Amino acid sequence: MSESAEGARLLSEYTGINLYRGFKSLSLRHKKIFLSPFGYVIVRKDSFFYPKRVCCSALLCTLIGTHSAEVVLKVVYPHVEVMATRVHIFFTHQELQMARVENLLTAKQVEVALRKGAPIQLNDGGGLYLNITEKNKGTWFMRGRLNGVAKRRVLGNEKMSLAEARLLRNEEKKALKAGIDTVAEKKATLKKAEEEGRTFGMISDEWLNFWKNDKDDKTIKSTVGRLEKHILPVIGKSPYSSLEFADLKAVCSTIAENGRREMANRVATIISQICRFAKMNGYHKYNIAEDLTVLFPKPKKDINFEGFPAITDKNGVADMLRKIEKFIDAGRCSPYTGAALRLFPLIPLRASSMLMAKWEDINFDEAIWRIPAENMKGEIGQRRDFVIPLSTQALSVLKMLQDFRINSYLFPSGGKSGHLCVEGVNNSMHRAGIPKGKMCIHGWRKVWGSLAREYGLPDKIVERGLAHSSGSSVEQAYNRAQYRELMRYSFQWWADLLDALKEGKEVPKLNLSSELLFS
Repeated sequence: MSESAEGARLLSEYTGINLYRGFKSLSLRHKKIFLSPFGYVIVRKDSFFYPKRVCCSALLCTLIGTHSAEVVLKVVYPHVEVMATRVHIFFTHQELQMARVENLLTAKQVEVALRKGAPIQLNDGGGLYLNITEKNKGTWFMRGRLNGVAKRRVLGNEKMSLAEARLLRNEEKKALKAGIDTVAEKKATLKKAEEEGRTFGMISDEWLNFWKNDKDDKTIKSTVGRLEKHILPVIGKSPYSSLEFADLKAVCSTIAENGRREMANRVATIISQICRFAKMNGYHKYNIAEDLTVLFPKPKKDINFEGFPAITDKNGVADMLRKIEKFIDAGRCSPYTGAALRLFPLIPLRASSMLMAKWEDINFDEAIWRIPAENMKGEIGQRRDFVIPLSTQALSVLKMLQDFRINSYLFPSGGKSGHLCVEGVNNSMHRAGIPKGKMCIHGWRKVWGSLAREYGLPDKIVERGLAHSSGSSVEQAYNRAQYRELMRYSFQWWADLLDALKEGKEVPKLNLSSELLFS
């Protein structure tokens, strides 16, 4: 059969079938078979391969693994020269680059392969590979060329996600294309850092400037506070090259041993981010904080939300309330701290949200406290103002506090923030005789969540009082409109209940049939 006749048969049989399935290049992926004076080629193989530029008298295709078997590859290109029954196919370097496949793997495939543990090398395309040596052990690396010389770059171990590996691959490819040897640069940077005696504090400053670009003011403020309070006083002046994992662990262990597991986790997270930053910038060969957060995991949330210590039984609550009153009456704290200690049991706000409150947030005429969205917990753009109906007891405390007003804050302080800090109020509560590690001011939220439920307050009302979102956005909007009076009733009942416990009187009954609940 002549080449033209064979070409016509192939055109009829294979027109429209995808060429090089999975390639980024549309010109190679969907190349249509057409008649040409150069002839046609059909290559029948058991696997799927990349074309490579070769110069031999044989058919030119070098196969490189794929997803399916018995695939028919149709190679039809205008740059061909017919030699008897064999064909030379020449691809330009640019065409080859366009045809290379990227992002072949999925996160699930990587997970399954690591779990199986069989020695294997996974190819994600674009020069990115995962070399698995045993169960849950592997190394991400990439291949590329620098000034025509082949280079192999190790990107990280099996704990690195597929997305992270791709990001590093792309960064490394850009560097290689620009003629930059990142390995040599990191070695030079590391040597310079060692020579300059770069400290942990110096690196943390660099990290903070890098990290804070896309963070809100509240997040930045809390992170800086943790750095300055828990981390820098301990290791801030230490040369980074001299630090070991044990030094970092000791910082977090001290916090955890004081019963503050949540804070230990947050501090460990900050340290880990700084150390990762140090490695990525060549200040150290390794991430010396690797697995630090594993030792100090975030406490699991229970039905009562947040992992803060709390005394929730009614006798314990009554005892705490009496100790607080005795402490305040003895004049052992400022009027601002005293007011805060009285308000936390009455209003289950997050500690930071309450202490940042300003007088403009209080409406005495309507007896409501409006917490602005920026002081609430949650993602930026999803936060909402939160309105708390004030009981007569809460109003009484706030009106008393007005006599001591000196600036815009309800609870002013001479510190950097301009208002009382959580730690200071906690310390005052402990000085009142409430044991450290057993209770904190944030724990009053648990008291509300546990004790209010115990006395019959419905879950939806309890969760609403905690500013926990539930239901659809439509439901939430409806709840804001319908629950105002219900919440007012509930908070007044709660304040009366606390008074009764403190004074040893009969606890008021919850009147769920009251018209007030459904007005």
